[in-house]
Amino acid sequence: MHYKCTAIELQLSSAENSEENRSLKERFGQITIRGVDRSLYGRLSRLARRMGVNVGTLINQSMELFLSVIPQDGGPRLPRGPLNLSAEFMRGFLEGLGHVIEDIEELSMSKKDLLEADRELVFVRIGLLEFEDDVDRETFRSRVRAIYHCKEVVIPETLPKVLVLSVSRGIGRIVVRGRDSK
Repeated sequence: MHYKCTAIELQLSSAENSEENRSLKERFGQITIRGVDRSLYGRLSRLARRMGVNVGTLINQSMELFLSVIPQDGGPRLPRGPLNLSAEFMRGFLEGLGHVIEDIEELSMSKKDLLEADRELVFVRIGLLEFEDDVDRETFRSRVRAIYHCKEVVIPETLPKVLVLSVSRGIGRIVVRGRDSK
C-alpha cells in the first residue's frame, strides 16, 4: 500500500533578534518532516483550529506523549509494536488528554488537588500513586483521564476498583486501602 505524503514545516516568526528569541528559534525553529500523511495532517489541522492552538503545539504534545509510553533511551532496540498504537488511544490524545504528570517516585492526590486542576489529569510513570480517602467517585471520574505505567496505585475503599482500572494501562498493582492493606 502506498500513501501520498507531504512535508510539514514548523516555523517560528522572527520578531526581534533578542537572545530569548534566538533561544526560542533554536528550540522551536523550522523543521521539515517527510512522509506525513496528508489526510492525518488535515485532521490534525482542523482539530487545532477547533482547539484554538497551532498545529505545532499538537505535534509537540503528540511526540511528548508518544515518547512517554516508550522506555527511555539507552536500552536495547525496540520492537515496532509502539508504532501500532490503537486509533482509540491516539484519538483520545488528540482530543486533549489533559495535563500530564509524569516521572515521580511517590505522589498523593487529595480531592482538593484534583479539583484545583483546570483540566483532566493524566498520570504517567508514577512509582506510587495514592488517592486520598476524600477522593470520591465523581471527582475521580471528572478529573482523572488516564493512568499509564505506574508501579502501584493506592485507592480508598469508597472508590470502585473497576472505575480506576477503566482508565489505567500498564499498572503493576492496585491496592484498596482499608481492604488490601490490613
